[in-house]
Amino acid sequence: MRRILTWTLVLAAAAFLAYTLVPQLSELRTSLVRVSWLNVALASMAAVPMFALKGIYHLNLLDRLSGSRTSRRHGLPIYLQAQIVRYLPGKIWGVVYQAQRMTTTNRATDVVIANLWQMATTNLLAVGVVSSVLLAFRYSLAWLLLLIPVVIAIEWLHRNPTIESWAMHRIHRLSPRLMPAPPPARLPPMPIKGSAILCAEWVFYFLAFFVFLHDRSSWHETIMSAAWYGGASLIALLAFVVPAGIAVREAIFVGSPQIAGLDAATLAVTAALARATFFFAELVVAAVSTLFLHGRHRDHS
Repeated sequence: MRRILTWTLVLAAAAFLAYTLVPQLSELRTSLVRVSWLNVALASMAAVPMFALKGIYHLNLLDRLSGSRTSRRHGLPIYLQAQIVRYLPGKIWGVVYQAQRMTTTNRATDVVIANLWQMATTNLLAVGVVSSVLLAFRYSLAWLLLLIPVVIAIEWLHRNPTIESWAMHRIHRLSPRLMPAPPPARLPPMPIKGSAILCAEWVFYFLAFFVFLHDRSSWHETIMSAAWYGGASLIALLAFVVPAGIAVREAIFVGSPQIAGLDAATLAVTAALARATFFFAELVVAAVSTLFLHGRHRDHS
């Protein structure tokens, strides 16, 4: 059933993209010709810190769940490798890969919970960022103030782990197959750097868009495109059986050209460039961490 659903979603999304883009083939070709692969490469380098920060936040969350510090040299490369695995068989197998590779240092249940809770926390912030930016640049910059209560809410969760522990236990009771049993003891607070890391990720996210869309769109269009791509990524999470939301995310992004104020052809190329930029950045950060961190960890062992 999972395979049937996966292929149904992918084929439906691909068919929608074809239906939308066929009438704009000439615009699509023109937009493709203007692609600067140097800018894509530079954008990937700009996005590398974003994925490194995701890994650091994840290990901080694992520390809180396990009650002991996880080796960064061992854990960071494995987490980043798992993000590549999710492109192949799917998100779930990325978590399975990480859990199996970290069995000597962390409980599998802690790895699963850390991934689920990180997704929930980062997506909560993402909803705030995407909503405030889209509303601000569509209507009034005053909507950017919406970010303040969102960031405060994230920090409040981090500083009040009773709420986190309650939510984890509640989800486990409602859906034990989704959420394993969390540790019985209350989680320690997340250091303030946790919220700073989550916010910093978005700086590098928008920076990557500005680099690979340099000379292709105005700064206003770039911000709207970046924000709406983030929104499409959030919606595509519903199609969790599709590896990395391939085609589904792009169909959602291209299907609403009025949000970013660009035509479907331009959005399609933007989506392809974003996918290439972030995937290459993940490959780079995973490879570098594996060579320099995991290699040193093995030598030390």
